[in-house]
Amino acid sequence: MNKWIVVTGASSGIGRCTARTIIERGSKVVLTSRTVSKLKEAVKEYSEEKYVIIPWDLSDLDSLSDYAKRVKDTDGPISGLVHCAGIQKTMPLSLMKKQTIFDVFNLNTFSAMFLVSLFSKNGYFAESASFVLISSLAAHEGAMGKSIYAASKGAIEGFIPATASELALKGIRLNAVIPGIVKTEMVDDFFKNLSDEQKKAFEDSYPLGLGDPLDVANLIEYLLSDKAKWITGECYKIDGGHMIRKA
Repeated sequence: MNKWIVVTGASSGIGRCTARTIIERGSKVVLTSRTVSKLKEAVKEYSEEKYVIIPWDLSDLDSLSDYAKRVKDTDGPISGLVHCAGIQKTMPLSLMKKQTIFDVFNLNTFSAMFLVSLFSKNGYFAESASFVLISSLAAHEGAMGKSIYAASKGAIEGFIPATASELALKGIRLNAVIPGIVKTEMVDDFFKNLSDEQKKAFEDSYPLGLGDPLDVANLIEYLLSDKAKWITGECYKIDGGHMIRKA
């Protein structure tokens, strides 16, 4: 692609795989998360000319303008933004606390909105820029204990159409990707607490099997590329047939 792309949440899971995929396909990447050591590990086999590591606490909303300026000053206006950073909390309504809601929304939702706003300012984006936000099937399912997380991701999908219409006036595309369960470290840890029967039930609910981070990264990379130059304002489920099985 030969572009300058920002990937948040790049230290693990889908974000890590997306950053590596973008590098391997010819673009330079800004990798961001809170943990420098994990970011360095994610790109250790690549030439340092192909990436920049900028650690940041994206839940600190007041600091995001400084972050955007740091990115711009490092290598100029960006061609793409992929917001994979996020936090998941599982708890019943009876235990819901105000601070928990703020913590989840700050990183999953508000930081995404602010980054889109900041990087769509004049001088911060390159011609034909493309932004991709990550939602979740949790916003479409009735999984118990996921109400805060589901709401934070549902808000992202509500943000897409109206914002895309504004950004189109600047030539910026904005889309969202809605992954099902993919085999990441977080999912592996979750599965450790399940019985064999429960694991099988999860796997059986995905007709094409559980996904791999690369399955999602491929879609993200496509939406960033010029091949998707006529696509904006869309939210794409990528779930191995999970939702059609439930329909």
